[in-house]
Amino acid sequence: MKKFICVAVLMLVLSASSVMGIEAAGTAFGTTTTAKVIGVGNGNFGLVAGIADATSFGGTFTYGMSEYFDGRFKLGLVSDNDNTDIVFGADLKYQIWSVADASSKPFDMALGGLFEYMSGDHFSILHVGGFVLGSYPVKLNSGNFLTPYGRFNLRLENFSPDGHDSESELEFGINGGISFDLTKNMTAYGEFQIDGNDGVFFGLDFRVL
Repeated sequence: MKKFICVAVLMLVLSASSVMGIEAAGTAFGTTTTAKVIGVGNGNFGLVAGIADATSFGGTFTYGMSEYFDGRFKLGLVSDNDNTDIVFGADLKYQIWSVADASSKPFDMALGGLFEYMSGDHFSILHVGGFVLGSYPVKLNSGNFLTPYGRFNLRLENFSPDGHDSESELEFGINGGISFDLTKNMTAYGEFQIDGNDGVFFGLDFRVL
């Protein structure tokens, strides 16, 4: 637990130091997941809303492809400066550490890749990159879990305005939040994001498979 707290503090320090430097468009969906995979053959439907530099709302579907690997598809709307645009994306997550292992890992950790594309009236934005995600489940007296989590992503962000050359830059972002199991099949998320689209995100996941 102490190691997780150290990682979380380090991520907060990095986020604070990056506020002055980030000039990115930022991602539209936040993280709204922990490092723990959902399990082979399982499926979750999710809702996510962002109150950030751009307001967003969308849906997700996560499917467990193996014991340590799951994938998620995302589709939503982003509103900024009176324009509403469609955004879709996907991410893949591979869990490399688990606190449930006999080797007693200090926290859950996953590595993954992300993709996101937004098409506007006169431009498009593409994100392609990877991330590291850490979380630590805390079992409450009720039997439910409260799980702090944090994600650091590094991505190539391509901005393509109509009639002009596209520009690509290497950007990074940081998310930190908490998930809470409302029931056995429903989990709520709340988090902050600093990556160019700075703000807070909220999510609900429902087990459907």
